[in-house]
Amino acid sequence: MYLHYAAYTAKRRAEPGPLARQRLDFLLLLPNRVRVVWEVDGQQHYSVDGRAGPQLYAQMVSEDRQLSRSGYDVYRFGGHELDRNNGPRMVAGFLRELLRRYDVPLPASVTD
Repeated sequence: MYLHYAAYTAKRRAEPGPLARQRLDFLLLLPNRVRVVWEVDGQQHYSVDGRAGPQLYAQMVSEDRQLSRSGYDVYRFGGHELDRNNGPRMVAGFLRELLRRYDVPLPASVTD
């Protein structure tokens, strides 16, 4: 399994370009050309000034569909899901289930 984290600064994210909405939080490359996108969403993904932003939500789900059509499995997590109390356990459980789904041997770090 290969994991890539693409951290961009706020300035870089604001720059116009052909892939403005195609920045991925995490990309997992599994055997047999399986590509998994893992997105962690904070409020900026779905709200404007603390209020629900239907246009932002529509852009986000449109992007998910485009990634899925391109052969990626997309999983979104709310930032709140990954808080300090539950985050490590939730991430380990998700990785265990994901790797079992694709018949990938579990690394020792996610078997505990």
